[in-house]
Amino acid sequence: MGGKFIVFLLFLLALMASVSAASQERVIRLVTLEYPPYEFQGAQDASGIAVEIVREAFDRIEQPFSIQFLPWGRAIREVKNGRVDGIFTIYKTPERETFMSYSKEVLVQQSIGFFARRDHQIYFDGRIASLSPYRIGIVRKVSYGEEIDSALAKGVLENIVTTDTGINSFKLLLADRVDVVISNQLGGLEILKQLGIEEKIQLVPSYAYDIPSYIAFAKEPYLEGIKQRLDIAIRSMKEDGSYQKIIADYLQHYRSIQPVISTPVGSGQAVN
Repeated sequence: MGGKFIVFLLFLLALMASVSAASQERVIRLVTLEYPPYEFQGAQDASGIAVEIVREAFDRIEQPFSIQFLPWGRAIREVKNGRVDGIFTIYKTPERETFMSYSKEVLVQQSIGFFARRDHQIYFDGRIASLSPYRIGIVRKVSYGEEIDSALAKGVLENIVTTDTGINSFKLLLADRVDVVISNQLGGLEILKQLGIEEKIQLVPSYAYDIPSYIAFAKEPYLEGIKQRLDIAIRSMKEDGSYQKIIADYLQHYRSIQPVISTPVGSGQAVN
């Protein structure tokens, strides 16, 4: 009887070791969108501010992962349908929280701004409604934070021109087919740099709507532990300064963009 028990115990231990090893070997499948400077396909591999933060965090917990670039709407559907494990950099909304489990640690704090041509004076008094006379360029399926999303939904901004990419929105701005482009500020600066139009386009000043973005996972039990370990890793990166260094290394690539006008207005917080 004792011999059989020992054999059973050894079998159970071997099985547990096998399950643990399989968990370690599992490659966590992440999706994101092409959104420089946060995430983009480099010459050799995925790159960008958020990619480098994610890579360092996964390295610290010794967890293999992969990154696939998809159109944003499809990327969200892949997580919702359970075909991939996680997504970044994503804003938090009540609807998304029904099928995603978000990290507690902010992955990247983003800020939304307005861009306009230098030769086109834009009147902005701090209220979103003051932009209603203008043709507004936005990207399809992209959230711009609670304040702007609400203005769009309520028709406060009516003259809307949608495109599939931020680059196309800025091309319309350059061609005088829209008056203002709403964009993530760093993403917009990266597009100006790519198109070589930094001398022609400016930020409408004094509007900065700050939005935290996260890494989020499908609601699967095995992913909850990985998410918790990643939170610890990201927090440790912020404490030891490596998180700040990644961001600072990317920010030095951008030239200063002077404002179109100067109008004081407070900034807001959003969770979208």
